[in-house]
Amino acid sequence: MKKRLLSGILAMAMAFSFTACGAADETPQPPASETQEEPAANAAENEAEEIAAGEDASAEGEGAAGSVNATVIWRAFDDQFQSGFRIIMQNEEEKIGGISLDMQDAANDVSTAISKLEAALTKGTDVVAICAPDRESTETMAQKCGEEGVPAVFFNMEPMETTMENYDNILYVGAQAKESGEMCAQALINYWNANKEIADKNGDGILQLVVLQGEIGQQDVVLRTQAYEETLSAQGIEYEILAMDTANWDQAQALDKMNAWITAYGIDGIEGVLCNNDSMAMGAVQACINNGYNSGDPEKFVPIVGIDANIDALEAMKAGSLLGTVLNDRMNQSDAIINVIKAVKEGKEITEDVVGVDCTVEGKYVWVPYVIVDGSNLDETLELMNSISE
Repeated sequence: MKKRLLSGILAMAMAFSFTACGAADETPQPPASETQEEPAANAAENEAEEIAAGEDASAEGEGAAGSVNATVIWRAFDDQFQSGFRIIMQNEEEKIGGISLDMQDAANDVSTAISKLEAALTKGTDVVAICAPDRESTETMAQKCGEEGVPAVFFNMEPMETTMENYDNILYVGAQAKESGEMCAQALINYWNANKEIADKNGDGILQLVVLQGEIGQQDVVLRTQAYEETLSAQGIEYEILAMDTANWDQAQALDKMNAWITAYGIDGIEGVLCNNDSMAMGAVQACINNGYNSGDPEKFVPIVGIDANIDALEAMKAGSLLGTVLNDRMNQSDAIINVIKAVKEGKEITEDVVGVDCTVEGKYVWVPYVIVDGSNLDETLELMNSISE
């Protein structure tokens, strides 16, 4: 702005200089009339308007520069948990402000995810947030971000420890999978201990159960499943796992698996079902309902527990067909991810105060706790999930 003002003054000075030189060679002219003064006044007005416009444009530019442009790559838009998560994050983006999120769908495909990442880096995104299709791909994606000097915030799919160690500008926001497994198992244990007469259907004192898993080898699957057994043993529960198999997080696959197990062991032979997520839990519930169970009669009930606190699972709890679930707190995780993105762009240290939600910061990791859902908080949780998913 100072340069423009100076150039205006110089231009006026040169104009006066040319006029003076001309006067030395020409016959003196009469004084300028008022109509000749008007263009000079208009020019001054125009100069003032241009300066003011420049100030406004500068202010607008500074405002735009203050906003963070981030790309968020999702494992799959059509996944129920991911879809709800994305809607919540979009809502929180508007509330928090100062950030623009470009949502991209990896369609559960590694090559698509990497292609979306490369496009974002070429475009010049400030920060990338990534929920990778699988754990192995996080190394490649972290490497590409590192080469371009773009911070990466992974979520909902934790990179390998070596990946987290190898790159400086990398963070993970999520919940500890082991904790959800412990809570899931505890819900089944509480039911078993409180209802032994009807829960122990064959009267042998041993809890016979089946386990529905997500993608084999995926970190959350491993940690949740390990936590089931560790928690049962720590609580002194004698148990037998009749069957354990993957349904790949999918409700329809879980329905098929549960139907097969009911055929193999009899529905009264299955005294508990632990599921790595709610979609699979709902498949197991449907199989029981199809066989005349989990419809209101406490003696014809197979206790099933999931993880995520999806709306259909919470409604199933209210209906009495699902024993329990664990809240994977997508609202607080969304806020945490957005605040972390803004902080890394601004070069701030990541602390609990900066993250802005109930969490624990451990180096490059931001842990947002799970919450067990039971009769004491079911209505509140369902109301919350309905409100933030609209």
